[in-house]
Amino acid sequence: MPPAPAVILGDLNLLRCFADTDLRAVVATSDPDNPTLHSRYCAQTKIIASPQKNPARAAEDLIDLAKTFTAKPALFYGNDANLLLVSRHRDELLPHYHFRLPPADLIEDLVIKTRFAALATKHDLPVPKSYLSTDFASSHAALQQLTLPVILKPNSRVGWLESDVIKSEGGKPQKVLRADSPDQFHQAWSAISRFSPDFILQQYIPGGDDCIYSFHAYYDANSNCLAHYVGRKIRTYPKDSGVSTYVELVKEPRVVALGKEILAKLNFTGVAKIDFKLDGRTNRFYLLEINPRFNLWNRLAAACGINLATICYNDLLEVPQQLPRDYRAGVRWLSLIDDARSFIRDYHPDGLSWTKYLASFRGPKVYDVFSWRDPVPFIVDNSRYLRSFVRNRVSKFASLRRHFGHPREPRSPECCPLED
Repeated sequence: MPPAPAVILGDLNLLRCFADTDLRAVVATSDPDNPTLHSRYCAQTKIIASPQKNPARAAEDLIDLAKTFTAKPALFYGNDANLLLVSRHRDELLPHYHFRLPPADLIEDLVIKTRFAALATKHDLPVPKSYLSTDFASSHAALQQLTLPVILKPNSRVGWLESDVIKSEGGKPQKVLRADSPDQFHQAWSAISRFSPDFILQQYIPGGDDCIYSFHAYYDANSNCLAHYVGRKIRTYPKDSGVSTYVELVKEPRVVALGKEILAKLNFTGVAKIDFKLDGRTNRFYLLEINPRFNLWNRLAAACGINLATICYNDLLEVPQQLPRDYRAGVRWLSLIDDARSFIRDYHPDGLSWTKYLASFRGPKVYDVFSWRDPVPFIVDNSRYLRSFVRNRVSKFASLRRHFGHPREPRSPECCPLED
């Protein structure tokens, strides 16, 4: 029989983890314009209901998909909405899919930030000083106990990047709001309250994006760590609070030890990514968040010798495998357009020169969308962006022409009463 398929609720970075295998990769998505559907590594596609807006229907669509295979497939999930879909419908999905998740309560504790604050207190995890918004009657009351700068985190990131809060901030994909002054704090409090009345207030740890490290690992059903690696951010968009645009793998034993210690306390199973920030004043690592799902780093790590996606697949299907002992450091992952945008808008105005920026691209790299071996998704993605750009410019031009290009009809005296 052919090997069981890998069904992917994710993007190109997750799909390309299966590029050099003989596994049948099936992409399930609610976005018919997803460039991942055009990848040469995508053997089959399935459009499902939105995991965010209609998770029950999305689970039914996944079950219908599984029934079309002769072998029970393995399921992979790449963002919080997909993670919650699988976790909250695990009883229905488990007869049809292989997947490895920690208990449902732990998933909720990790994804919902107010619950994560309670979990951190329970297990004495090394998080920055944090408060719940419900601890205070108002933003003015909060300022009496907080020391600026602080960051404000939404209770859940599902729907955050599409929210009116992000639109009011200029549309930049920032994960949190940062306040350096009382006025900024009151504005951020008001803005994030419109998205969710419950949120987290956390002391800001000084340092740039290159102070953020991440521990990545896969744990089997007995909570044994089968493989792990460490990553470090170089740049994000926007700077200090956004999504990764340039990252690399590094060797940092302290992050490994701290990551393993935390996951041992949680008796963790499955795949995990733990974000830390290094405080240069004390040389101490602070825990920022734990994500029990696959992510963009997995593509980079696969190119460096540790493919957590295929390790997970082999573990789920009980396929004998030789586990990697080490990985290649210094290789980088680049989202070229977003990184250039971030440099022009944030890093260059803050002092990063063109010379240092261009010099940072030396060395081996893999890319977010672009690939010489798989070029069509890049072409499709940029064609869609170009069409949208042209459409917006034409619409603005037509609006200006209507406004300025034709004289207005004079209004009658009856419609315009004389001023006193």
